[in-house]
Amino acid sequence: MTINFQHNSMVLTDKCIQFVPAKYMLMDDTNLDSCFAALTGQNCNVWVNCKNGFMRRLADYIRKNFIFVKAAGGIVTDNSGRRLVMTRNSRADLPKGKVEKGETIAEAALRETNEETGLQNIEIGRLRLKTYHIYDLYGGWHFKQTSWFEMKASDGQALVPQTDEGITDLQWVEPDEWCRRLNESYSTMQIIAKQIGNN
Repeated sequence: MTINFQHNSMVLTDKCIQFVPAKYMLMDDTNLDSCFAALTGQNCNVWVNCKNGFMRRLADYIRKNFIFVKAAGGIVTDNSGRRLVMTRNSRADLPKGKVEKGETIAEAALRETNEETGLQNIEIGRLRLKTYHIYDLYGGWHFKQTSWFEMKASDGQALVPQTDEGITDLQWVEPDEWCRRLNESYSTMQIIAKQIGNN
């Protein structure tokens, strides 16, 4: 599991290793406060070797220390295979948002994609991945789980950025350009680019 914070990531794994990739701080799961403090306060990537039963302890820790947010978004392609990328607050991003009461995750993904892009005719496909990131908003720490769905938009639709959400630009780009832009954005976008790829 990977938890992102801005440009850094915390990898949590039960495959205990002694040597981690460059730019990672190696820790264990005996003190989760220290692990999260390293991620958010020391501006570094963190690799956490985890013991049995860790996921239960992590869930308890998140429940006690974070406001849990469930969100959903779309990886949108057009009929020619181009992918939609947006500029939100000067960084590459994808359409996403919180799941509202009474909505399914898939319904939220479609609604948010429609609201943020102006696209009306969208066909939703399979769930491709889930990402996890934390952020401090209005003095409270949030833990956001986002479910990402494949989507296909019919051609000829106008793109209308939702400017009150900080979205200033929407573009259809080739998959390699899509990956390049996401790789220059936040760590969550980098994970999506790596897992989806440019094929």
